[in-house]
Amino acid sequence: MNEYYNPLRESFKLAKKIDSIAFKILILSAILTLLNFIFNKYIIGLKEWAEILSNANTVIIVLFAILKFAVSYIIFHTSFDKRSDFVDNSFGTNYSSNKSNKYYNNDTIENGILRMGANSFESCYFTYNLAIKELKDKWVINLLVAIIVLSLAVQGYNTILAMVLQLTLPIYLISDAVNHSIFCLRVKNILDSFCRLYNDLKEEEITTKKEPEIILTVLNYETTLSTFNLLISESLYNKYNPHLSEQWEKLKEQYKLK
Repeated sequence: MNEYYNPLRESFKLAKKIDSIAFKILILSAILTLLNFIFNKYIIGLKEWAEILSNANTVIIVLFAILKFAVSYIIFHTSFDKRSDFVDNSFGTNYSSNKSNKYYNNDTIENGILRMGANSFESCYFTYNLAIKELKDKWVINLLVAIIVLSLAVQGYNTILAMVLQLTLPIYLISDAVNHSIFCLRVKNILDSFCRLYNDLKEEEITTKKEPEIILTVLNYETTLSTFNLLISESLYNKYNPHLSEQWEKLKEQYKLK
């Protein structure tokens, strides 16, 4: 098999599609909140519609939460297969029944811990550079929607349930942007650790004493991924993947990953 193959790609694409639907529902919720405010305050004849919109918005927010849970479940379930494939590619084992091909670009490195570190280094490099490109848009969009919902909250709510659910949304949006920022910082620190580690390995003929550090850095990266369950948009990945692949090849030469 000489062609690129990632058996987990479809699962992640499904998660991204569901996440995209959840985002559209989020925007719809903000629009309904705005319409509810307008109908309730400025168009007296449509106050009944305002109540209908408020109830509909409550249902939409519940649906949003369900979709986000589905995304988290898919990522969690797929992560087991992802780690099995990661180990197989690193050590030449057969824990996965459906192995990837050319997903990692480190075939010239001998199977073992050094290759495992290189695979994780590559993944960390891609993850950070893609995640940081999403950070600004996430803050802008999440803050905008949160401000709209909170600023309109002064109108009051028809029920306690509506109040709790609809005020939970801006809290979630702010925490989501904060978590994305923390994720970027942590992955950047891990990426820097990989750079220092493989810079040291350039000068060492014997890498055995560095193996524990490689394992620790890999575990730190995997723990960060499993903690935050971050999804990179498909369009962003397709846009920057060719450039990042070229840059990774240059890094391999820089750190003598052969």
